[in-house]
Amino acid sequence: MILLSTQHYSVPQIAALLFSSEDTVARCIHAFNRSGLEGLLPQERVGRPAKITEEYLKKLLDLVESDPRDLHYPFSTWITKLLALALKEHTGLEVDESSVRRTLHRQGYSVQRPVLSVSSPDPEYDQKCARLHELQQRALAGEIDLYYEDEVDLALLPGVMRCWSKQGHQRSIETPRQNKEQYGAGLIHWISGKLYWATGEHKDNALFRSVLTQLTPSDASPPERKKYVVVDNYRIHFAKPVQAFLSEHQEAIELVCLPTYSPKLNPVERFWKHLRRQVTHNYFFQTMERLMEAVTSFFRDMADSPDLVRSVAGLAA
Repeated sequence: MILLSTQHYSVPQIAALLFSSEDTVARCIHAFNRSGLEGLLPQERVGRPAKITEEYLKKLLDLVESDPRDLHYPFSTWITKLLALALKEHTGLEVDESSVRRTLHRQGYSVQRPVLSVSSPDPEYDQKCARLHELQQRALAGEIDLYYEDEVDLALLPGVMRCWSKQGHQRSIETPRQNKEQYGAGLIHWISGKLYWATGEHKDNALFRSVLTQLTPSDASPPERKKYVVVDNYRIHFAKPVQAFLSEHQEAIELVCLPTYSPKLNPVERFWKHLRRQVTHNYFFQTMERLMEAVTSFFRDMADSPDLVRSVAGLAA
């Protein structure tokens, strides 16, 4: 600001260049003219003691991390007004809701949309997680090849995600009069990020087998390492044709089950999020043919970019 002022820029010009308010620019220039560089340094503020005591802050953070109904309040979500009232009840200090809001911001809190979650009811959850950890360690040691597999719904109805829009003008995305769906399957090597993929009109065992069979060698030579494929508990993974294929290749390929309701343990789920961001969200393709062309192009590009697959899926470091 000061250097621009010495070059005869006006206060409005400086404010526009630095994306600051004219009042701030004028205040800084006046402070410099009055006291030199000392005038630009932060000054220690004096005044009455802050109302927000250590006890108040601790109680505020305890409250905002708790569910109100667990504390016998007749509501489910904290807002700053209700926090201020509860804090007055607990500490005796009366602080307005704007102070509560500023304090929470200083502590790194903001208003965000929660995510829904479900805990796994699998009674063998710990044992299955331990099995996955063991397989990952063996894969890192080069003893086995470890893969993760999953399927994805590909709907003509676009998903939506946050995007840049002018304030007050929410972006509108066209939707189909009748939704249609096809499906994709992805199988990813946990170490290298090598991607195997397939698409189909049905989410069935044939779709699963179309990626699983890509792991078998084209000739009859025995595999160098056994391949373990981690899947969820969807029924298509255990259909009779799949079992027949596995019996035929039991020395080469083995399925490993995730605990039930544990999508976060499958890195392919994170790969699907990248697919949605890149292809299916915020755009209406008009026809399934166009959508599947875009999906196929995405799969081919990602298959040529294993390092990117490793990055978006959060695979082994």
